[in-house]
Amino acid sequence: MVDNSNDPYVQKIMDLAGDRSLFEKSPDQLLSLRKSLFRDLLSFLSKHSSHYRTMFERLRIDPKSADLQEDLPKVILTADTLRGEAWKSLVVDGVEQGGLVFSSSGTTQKEPVQIYRSPTDLEVMTRANTNLFEFVYGDILKDGVALFMAAPELKDQLNFVAFVDMCLNRKGIELIYGMRLLQGEGAPWSRLVQDRSKIVKFFKSKKEPKLFFTAPAGVFLICKNFEEMSSLKRLLGKLVAGAPPVSLRTQGIVVTGGGSKGILGVPEYGALVKMASRHFVAQDTKGTNVPAPFMDVYGCTETLTAILSRFGSHYGIPHPLQHVFLVDPRTYKPLKEGDGEGVLGFLDLHNTSFLGTFYPGDIFRSHKSNLCYGQEFSFVRRLQASEGWSLQRACGGALEELMSRGT
Repeated sequence: MVDNSNDPYVQKIMDLAGDRSLFEKSPDQLLSLRKSLFRDLLSFLSKHSSHYRTMFERLRIDPKSADLQEDLPKVILTADTLRGEAWKSLVVDGVEQGGLVFSSSGTTQKEPVQIYRSPTDLEVMTRANTNLFEFVYGDILKDGVALFMAAPELKDQLNFVAFVDMCLNRKGIELIYGMRLLQGEGAPWSRLVQDRSKIVKFFKSKKEPKLFFTAPAGVFLICKNFEEMSSLKRLLGKLVAGAPPVSLRTQGIVVTGGGSKGILGVPEYGALVKMASRHFVAQDTKGTNVPAPFMDVYGCTETLTAILSRFGSHYGIPHPLQHVFLVDPRTYKPLKEGDGEGVLGFLDLHNTSFLGTFYPGDIFRSHKSNLCYGQEFSFVRRLQASEGWSLQRACGGALEELMSRGT
């Protein structure tokens, strides 16, 4: 079967994913682009899938005149519909083979949510997330070293681990994995332990900047270990590993996945950042010591790109090619843009394998912003079973679950 990687829409998306000028456009320009891409995407899906042609005919959606406000709510799915191999019924004909299937943690005792990412999806994911990260970071990544509190085996399973690995590899930045999986049976989170030699390697490195990627539990575990050290152990640690405190050097940062979900004693996110300021330091471009800046990442198995928060803010910015919106939790009608709180929905306009639009199962708050997207979003809470939802943890929550069980 001939794949559709040479389709004009796929090529257009590939170019847009690498286009840094998107972040220089106004919110109105980007919204106009997303409206146009929505029609292009539906036309592409209709062209390559009888499933979507039938769906749009049944819902009386004309791809050439489709409207984001009116027609998107008709086709959006809950992430719960993606358990097991349900994704196979959604992919278009001619989707490229040789990609990866990402999975949720499966901590709800149900089949995990699974998503297929074609080679094109993986390339788009790498380009788009790298550009978004550098926009929020405020500089181009050229050098340095990174520590990720995860095991390397997870890069083929968890979305967050995968795109960090691919983005840093593209930039030629050394990535050190700070955890390892023990041999044996059972779920990964029951076999995950810290790899202290790799963590010490990161602490001792003279490269800069130092980038520390982790779920909040990863920060908590290291801070807790430091605070439980005796005076002698602290002195020995300083001599052997150069820590505590951990110096992330010039423009070093801590990047967390999905905020703290309060799992197994991990403090609320603001308290965790305050706790970490005693143990993680960095230098600004003038060489002045500062508490290590924190950037939080919201992403889940279903999303192609993440929502990244600016330093010192809980509000995050989506990638311009991801249409993010909120709906009323009672009526599921879209809320007007601006300040508000509701169930988060998203549409990945840069997904060319299937119609990537889902409710992950989270309440978010939004407010107007003068940055490129025009809005910023902050996580409030997961929807509960009493509200009709019984979903897996989002990607950051899955990592927090894994690390909280590590020792």
